[in-house]
Amino acid sequence: MMRITALASALAAAVVALSCASGERLTIDQYAEVCADGIASAQTLIEPESITWGELASVALRSAELMRDVEPPAELSEFHRATRKTLDFVADVAGDQSPDELANPLVFGLEAIQIATQLRRAIDDLPIELRRTLSEAGCL
Repeated sequence: MMRITALASALAAAVVALSCASGERLTIDQYAEVCADGIASAQTLIEPESITWGELASVALRSAELMRDVEPPAELSEFHRATRKTLDFVADVAGDQSPDELANPLVFGLEAIQIATQLRRAIDDLPIELRRTLSEAGCL
């Protein structure tokens, strides 16, 4: 399992690196591939189940770092912005908690509601076919 995660991360990093090196925006398919290859869904991270704060912080931080290097397609700019904001928020909050304790979404507080609402709006504003593509890739 650990090797699969490492390989997925390497593949996602390679796609991101190729995109950034060329200075071009990713296509929708490339963006979906980045999600499928190791980016955690921001929506699922804000509602963690059976994961420690340390694990959550690690996943959120790694995902946030990878997403910072992505130039999304124009159609996904708002979704990408909301995803990055959510990932950064989760990484910050989780990093301030005891790493061995199980994550409790109540710790996120009221700010999480505002951030989750922005992410939900960005998702809802996507055309249905685009939502389907991102959902199948694990972005949502």
